[in-house]
Amino acid sequence: MVKRKIIKIDEEKCTGCGACVPNCMEGALQMIDGKARLISDLFCDGLGACIGHCPEDAI
Repeated sequence: MVKRKIIKIDEEKCTGCGACVPNCMEGALQMIDGKARLISDLFCDGLGACIGHCPEDAI
């Protein structure tokens, strides 16, 4: 069985810039109430393409 790492967003650090959202090709991230949110861990492939785009290191 292959395990994948699901990203977590630190809501305290997230400023709501949205830089991570377009870099998530799976559509697992959305802006909700001014913060980036993981809408479903089923969508997250675990590659972390969004991580390098967060200027606040919130992912």
